[in-house]
Amino acid sequence: MLVAVWTVFLLGMLFLLGSAVGSFLNVCIVRLPAGRSLIRPASCCGQCGKPIRISDNIPLLSYWQLRGRCRACGAPFSMRYFWIELLTGLVFVLIYWLEIGRNVHRFEMLAWYDGFSEFLMMGMFKPRPWLVFAVHVLLACFLIVAVMTIHEHHRVPRSVTGWGILLGLTASLFFPWPWPDEVHHAVTASGGNRLFLGRVSKPYEWGPRVGSMPADDPWWIGDVTPQAGLYPWPIWGPVPEALPAGNWRLGLATGLAGVLAGALLMGLVRLAFNVGSGAAAVGWGETSLLAVAGGFLGWQPVVVAGLLGMIPGLIAAVTQWWVRRRQRVAFAFWLALAVAAVGLGWYWIGPLVQGLFFNEKRLLLLFVACATVLLLLAICLRSIAARSTPRIP
Repeated sequence: MLVAVWTVFLLGMLFLLGSAVGSFLNVCIVRLPAGRSLIRPASCCGQCGKPIRISDNIPLLSYWQLRGRCRACGAPFSMRYFWIELLTGLVFVLIYWLEIGRNVHRFEMLAWYDGFSEFLMMGMFKPRPWLVFAVHVLLACFLIVAVMTIHEHHRVPRSVTGWGILLGLTASLFFPWPWPDEVHHAVTASGGNRLFLGRVSKPYEWGPRVGSMPADDPWWIGDVTPQAGLYPWPIWGPVPEALPAGNWRLGLATGLAGVLAGALLMGLVRLAFNVGSGAAAVGWGETSLLAVAGGFLGWQPVVVAGLLGMIPGLIAAVTQWWVRRRQRVAFAFWLALAVAAVGLGWYWIGPLVQGLFFNEKRLLLLFVACATVLLLLAICLRSIAARSTPRIP
């Protein structure tokens, strides 16, 4: 009974914290695209400019107390304010429940606890789980702001992109793979060096087999997948000698590779779509979003998320472009959804792509295949644009 009460209290506090952060995200969504300060002036009505009382600025409740209108002038407020606060609160609870409570990444530091209740009683005040939670909710906040600014303004403010990349690289610098787990080296009977990661004392009956990784053999061979850290995988495996596991140089290289991979992938998609449509239909917003995500996750997850998000995203973008007659289109929602799914599900997704992302030849084939698909997309869009353009007699 005590554990149940404590669980409800903890998750309730996380929800309230998230909704309060969501209120701040609403300010970012409104002010940053306009180049306004986040601090001055204080929260005020967009119509009459009068300050909003503290009692009228309570997340979730104030919108319904005021019936969605300004107390002073009666101007309506967008319901987006309520939905963003609700979404952010739910995201805080979901991330903590899945990553810390259920240990979906199978961190070694959490594998010693037999379920969420034991963790609450014995380990919840340890700093590493909270740091994992903090980094990932920070990424979620950047994704929410990016998606909404793209939806409303067709762009991501430079301040959001710059701070997102900077904070992502800072996290990669301080929390290199395989953090939060420890690194253990051992010498085999043949004299070879093996990198031991994540040998949990309570093995799981389902999922991939996580164990020791060879330091000199290709990582795409065998049925063992590397233990995921805060950054699911290092920049390459076997880990280069100049970038040892757990070292800040490896972390920074992993974050930089993620930023470059996300920006390059979405930059090529933008180029293909705009060249094919003959107009600036896709802006830089999606490129910024995936670059920020790459700084927090590394290049392999962001490439998988980009490819998965492009499948429904490009279908939606082509449909928008056709229906709206070549107006600006966006598919940031699908990219953000794919980033969240890949980030939370890498324990299952990683083994499926391990043979691809640690092999140079297969990576080259993937790049050629993506370039071919984008070329075909440009040709198809060009054909559609030519047929829909009225001929001048």
